[in-house]
Amino acid sequence: MNKEDIKHIADIAQIEFSDEELDNFEDRFNENLKLIEKIKEIDTEGIDEVFQVNGTENNFRQDRVLESLSQDEALENAPTKKYGYFKLMKFVD
Repeated sequence: MNKEDIKHIADIAQIEFSDEELDNFEDRFNENLKLIEKIKEIDTEGIDEVFQVNGTENNFRQDRVLESLSQDEALENAPTKKYGYFKLMKFVD
């Protein structure tokens, strides 16, 4: 991965790097890519897949219907509201 590729990815992620940071990042990023390639070489044939490594199993709570806020109570501390709903800023590039 070269500097231009890393700059492109950083632009997409909206991350800014100084030239010095970019130089350091390039070396570390390439080391990590080599490590990932090494991990891909590990033979996992016959190994069971695991989702939890500590034995935890589906810790779900029971759903319970409780009293909820009225619309007026929910909007009570809203800085802006419109038509009985929260009014939010539009975030679009």
